[in-house]
Amino acid sequence: MEKGAGGSAWVVRAEDGRILRAFADTNNDRVVDRWSYYKDGIEVYRDIDADNNSKADQARWLGEAGSRWGIDDNEDGTIDRWQTISAEEATAEIVAALATGNVRGFTRLLPSREELEAAGFRGERLETLSSRTAAAAEGFADLAAGQQQVARDARWNNMLSALPGVIAADGEALVADVMAYDNVVALFETSEGTGQVFVGSLVRCGEAWRPVDLPQLPGQGGEISEPLAFFSPRMPASQAAGPQVSDALKPLLEALRTAEDRLMEAGPAERSPLIAQQLQMLEKIVAASSADDRDFWVRQLAETIAAAVQEGAIADGIERLQQLTESVADDPDLGGFVAFRLASARYAAGMLAEGADLEAVQNAWLADLDAFVAAYPESPDAAEAMLQIGIAEEFSGDEQAAVDRYRQIAEAFPDTAAARKASGAARRLESVGKLLPLTGTTVDGRSFSLASLKGTPVLIHYWASWCEPCKVDIARIRELRESFGPKRFAVVGISLDTDRETLAAYLKGSSIPWLQLHEEGGLDGRLAEELGVLTLPTMLLLDAKGNVVDRNVIITDLEKKLGDLLGQP
Repeated sequence: MEKGAGGSAWVVRAEDGRILRAFADTNNDRVVDRWSYYKDGIEVYRDIDADNNSKADQARWLGEAGSRWGIDDNEDGTIDRWQTISAEEATAEIVAALATGNVRGFTRLLPSREELEAAGFRGERLETLSSRTAAAAEGFADLAAGQQQVARDARWNNMLSALPGVIAADGEALVADVMAYDNVVALFETSEGTGQVFVGSLVRCGEAWRPVDLPQLPGQGGEISEPLAFFSPRMPASQAAGPQVSDALKPLLEALRTAEDRLMEAGPAERSPLIAQQLQMLEKIVAASSADDRDFWVRQLAETIAAAVQEGAIADGIERLQQLTESVADDPDLGGFVAFRLASARYAAGMLAEGADLEAVQNAWLADLDAFVAAYPESPDAAEAMLQIGIAEEFSGDEQAAVDRYRQIAEAFPDTAAARKASGAARRLESVGKLLPLTGTTVDGRSFSLASLKGTPVLIHYWASWCEPCKVDIARIRELRESFGPKRFAVVGISLDTDRETLAAYLKGSSIPWLQLHEEGGLDGRLAEELGVLTLPTMLLLDAKGNVVDRNVIITDLEKKLGDLLGQP
């Protein structure tokens, strides 16, 4: 028995002290309600008894085991629905369901009508999606029973797709932005070889990525007979199935998977040689790929090299990226993709260098971004490059240049995350003296509008539980609220935490007395994007009419600002 801040637990440890199991009583009722399992001293799985009836009703994978969070509503030992599941894990579940003929394993991945509606779908689009998911649920049993490609020993290998996109809200068929993948392919391997499943589209509902169609398997000709892509124009069958696995690629993909599996378990000292092996395999895959598949693997190689540079794991990453950039110079789209990773890697390497002159590194980074935008003005990455330049201009005090830059991004790259953040940042910089329209959802699920506080001065505080300076702000705001009187001004907290549970635990322990808004996405979510909030903490002060008095309140100036607005305490 061991006791800690979270209650008592029966703990099993190895001879060297590493924890192996922990069966905990988290509510001190002398009954175990959480069963945790560890690998190398890190928790990788837990069963949870949330309703305290001595039966597990939730299952969570943690650490390197993934992010799945399943709910067993009837407590029969089988997961009924996924509260959290990544796109990769969803495609792995589809492969497993096909391999074993597990109809329930597939149908619990599908979004319910309520989940689709909560995501933002309305009207005809909601009806179309609901009918498609219903057809998928109805057709899976026959598909699984009749297919022979995905054998019982099939093991998921990888998910192939382009980057996820955002379906922009239009106020009618879609009342909130929705993230989605199109043309997703799941690779798997068996004792007989490798194969692929065409998953189609995945849509994000809350914290779970969900398919909206029946998966498809290659027909006799090796192609997808009717590729479906609900969130983007349909692609020809020859393109929709993603990179084809040729005989030349199979051993290279196997070697790549082995290297990546070993990386997952490697300690810091082991990572560099394994990353070198990973890059070597990727370079061979690029060389062996067909013209149609080369684009995909070049992007994978560029991303991996850039990540390795940022980790400080390889010494020649910049040179490799330069060579890769030169090799794709005749392809503007691919060249822009690799060139941006090169610029980012140079910045990361500069910041990691011993005795780095941070100002010089920052100036070189901005010069690289300027050069990138000039060379690849239509690249999707140009929006992010321009946003970084605009942020630097804002923080250096050149706010008009920043506003102009932000507007340029919004005009040139509409319907992108960078454009939404840039538009919000311009709105924030020009907000003084203007009404601030702000709506959101409170932590307890209620709708909120700033207009409801008209007649009362308001302090808006953007923060997160992981932000230590934010906690200093909260303590000082609490003091000033008592000093001036809690009814003389209102405080609206806007938490940009990405994990709702972490936020709930912090709020429970800190007892913050003012209203708190929270929505998904953190610094990339709607609440942050609407005013282009770039750093935390960020505070705005509004007068009783709802007009912005100060858009960048510093905590050390808050007492004076409040005194100017309210009079002395």
